[in-house]
Amino acid sequence: MSLVKEILAKAEKLPAVPAVVQQVLALVQNPEFSFSKLIDTVRLDPGITAHVLRMANSPFYGLRQKISSLEQALALLGTRNLVEIVLSTQVVKYFQVDQGGYRLERGELWRHCMATALLAHRMGDMLKYQDTATLFTAALLHDVGKLILSQYVGERYHKIERMVGEDGKSFVEAEREVLGVDHALLGGLVARHWNFPESIVTAIAFHHAPERAAKYGQLTALVALANVLTLSMGFSGGAAGLAVPMPEGLAAMAGFGPREMDKIALEVKDINDKATELLNLAG
Repeated sequence: MSLVKEILAKAEKLPAVPAVVQQVLALVQNPEFSFSKLIDTVRLDPGITAHVLRMANSPFYGLRQKISSLEQALALLGTRNLVEIVLSTQVVKYFQVDQGGYRLERGELWRHCMATALLAHRMGDMLKYQDTATLFTAALLHDVGKLILSQYVGERYHKIERMVGEDGKSFVEAEREVLGVDHALLGGLVARHWNFPESIVTAIAFHHAPERAAKYGQLTALVALANVLTLSMGFSGGAAGLAVPMPEGLAAMAGFGPREMDKIALEVKDINDKATELLNLAG
């Protein structure tokens, strides 16, 4: 079996996300979905329900009263926060593995992904972007391909590093040349394997090439921009984060001008602190 076939086969064997996550994502794709249907869907999984209530009662959300039901959580936190709690508490388990191939400590990739998701969410608010659940999910999972590629990158790290340092290639380009596939495209395959909406599949697969995302261009550009900004501040990028350039025109593609970008830059440090707090809660 060739290396790339071995990698793709491993991607298809990654355990599926809980059915509740798939159902919640499918539900919120419809702007006229029923709140009661959302609650009934989450309630199907007692473990997820317990996670939601624990996080809703944490200092992170700053609520003054104790939350004892999903109905209360939805009323006080809103649909968007409820969906994001469901996603983050269920996705974290996939990231609780070693990513030493990317020179990352345990938990660093999850922190980076959460920071990227929170920043993408914040940018979506600034633009009044409609589908924030999809934006948050795509940003949270944008590096899911690294979970599989880490062991292969680690074995060939020095070759990849040399291509980046001496040939001026981005880390993604070097991944593709050495392994036959990069973490972004592999992540898109994982998202498709999990039966996620095509918008999320596309945003993950092309977050290093948003110009190729066709009708999901703005969504993908927002994920790409959030990723580059968190990496540029040194937040959990590991070795790969040192070779991720800011593509020309990316901010404009996402919908921002220079003035808005100055405001966003001020948000990044606060976002990383919040990501660390959520990391501790979700884990």
